[in-house]
Amino acid sequence: MGDLSHLTSATLTSFLVLVLARAAWHKWQAYYETVGFAQGYGLVPRHMVPLIVRGLTGAEALTVLALLLPFTRPFGGLMAAGLFLGYGALMAAALLRGQTEIDCGCGGTPQIVSGLTLGRNAVLTAMALAVAMITTGPVGPAGAIMAITAGITLFAIYGVAEKLASHLPHIRQAG
Repeated sequence: MGDLSHLTSATLTSFLVLVLARAAWHKWQAYYETVGFAQGYGLVPRHMVPLIVRGLTGAEALTVLALLLPFTRPFGGLMAAGLFLGYGALMAAALLRGQTEIDCGCGGTPQIVSGLTLGRNAVLTAMALAVAMITTGPVGPAGAIMAITAGITLFAIYGVAEKLASHLPHIRQAG
């Protein structure tokens, strides 16, 4: 079994691969819905949005591939951090313009752009940067099973947190 830093890197990588693969899959599978979400931000001319969504889908898929290959994992971590940071910047720009009723378009459970989605992206960015900075190394079969299981567990917790966060606007309205 590898040392703790290698296990940490493998766990975070497993988690980020799941997050990004789901996001890319959602953009590919629900392409027109994603284009609609992206147009809601109003940051680029509407006719450019479909091409940008396709480009982002490709970037997410390439990032997943880079994270999966040990020799490109640090670069994949930087790519993931750039995506999460960029998405966070777009959400922050929307909030600063007073757009408080748009879906983040992140895939998974629909969420309204808020400070919570900005915080989520900051944590994802930090995780991706950790993957970029932690040296990778062998973890062995038992370590791989542990890291993948831990990554899946983090992804499940992430999904539950997203579901709970999606209900916050309704809870605030009722209160």
